[in-house]
Amino acid sequence: MKALVNAKVILFDKIRDCVVLVDQGKIVALAQRAEEGIPTEDCGGAYLAPGFVDVHVHGGGGYSAMSHSPDDIVKMAEAHLAHGTTSIVPTTLASTIENLHGAMDAIDRAMEQSDKAHILGIHLEGPYISLQFKGAQSPDDILTPAKKDPAVLLDHSKNIRLMGAAPEIAGGVALGREITKRGIIASVAHSAATYDVMARALENGYSDVTHIYSACSSCTKINNFRVGGVVEGGLSLDGFTTQFIGDLRHLPVELLRIIYKCKGADLAYGVSDGLEFAALDMEEGEVYRQQNGLSVVYEDGVMKLADRSCLAGSVTTMSAICRNLYKTVGVPLVEAVRMCSSTPARVVGFGKTKGRIEKGYDADFVLLDDALQVKAVYTDGIRR
Repeated sequence: MKALVNAKVILFDKIRDCVVLVDQGKIVALAQRAEEGIPTEDCGGAYLAPGFVDVHVHGGGGYSAMSHSPDDIVKMAEAHLAHGTTSIVPTTLASTIENLHGAMDAIDRAMEQSDKAHILGIHLEGPYISLQFKGAQSPDDILTPAKKDPAVLLDHSKNIRLMGAAPEIAGGVALGREITKRGIIASVAHSAATYDVMARALENGYSDVTHIYSACSSCTKINNFRVGGVVEGGLSLDGFTTQFIGDLRHLPVELLRIIYKCKGADLAYGVSDGLEFAALDMEEGEVYRQQNGLSVVYEDGVMKLADRSCLAGSVTTMSAICRNLYKTVGVPLVEAVRMCSSTPARVVGFGKTKGRIEKGYDADFVLLDDALQVKAVYTDGIRR
């Protein structure tokens, strides 16, 4: 057993000066002081927050979730670990079924190999999405459930935690039922759905919205009358949790404030949507090629398609998102931390073990200075 002392501990609903007792990778108690004889580790008066949880991340440190190498997946996770993300759900891109199977197999093996960062499972973003809102996804690999049975993906691994799909495509509403009957979260992703379709999707298993405002429909006119879309359904229907990319590039401050005001810290949560270039130092204007073959350029602090037609994904980290929420958006610190730890952990089924500093939870922490810069990271109670 050891005691983490001299920390401002960020709990679920408050900040408390207390001692965190850790044993065998678990939090065993919160106390006023450490008992005599217990080894202590001084946190230097910094904030001690639960480790961040990123459930939508395509890569990091130069490594891609689409790699068929378990070692690459582990290195990707460790790159984000250095920035305070203690748990990730590697996220695939639309690709061939064969390529997706290879990526899923690699993530499955990486879950067993990783001994520092926690890999919680698989997030399938596509391939059952809208061509109209494909974003940076490869159009050649987009499928419909009506033409390609999704069971070939859904039954390939027992570790799928989340699948993003467009409910308005042929077979898309029924796909929500297929996803959820396997215990997987169905997320409305890259979708042109109207508000009515969003309501139907909610009734058929969908419960999450993938990076809201990004690559999805919003209010538009149909036959001269305005109709709500994915954004309006996601924000106003209480049954939906909503992901958002909090890099201050994909969404301006005012939209992040709207999301927070509509959904609150328990229904809205940050995701990095980070590409393999996340958690790296890059040169402005440098062109890269993604694992799916699309060329992207780093410009203005974000990745864009090489033709600059749309954003291709972020290079941010969860610690930066938390910092942005608190310092720029104006979310209270306790809730900013919750939106980057407890809420995403709960969405993917780990709400009772990860994302909180509480007795019985995993001893995954990030130590932050007053500017919310990462000073140290712990997983299983061990400083990494």
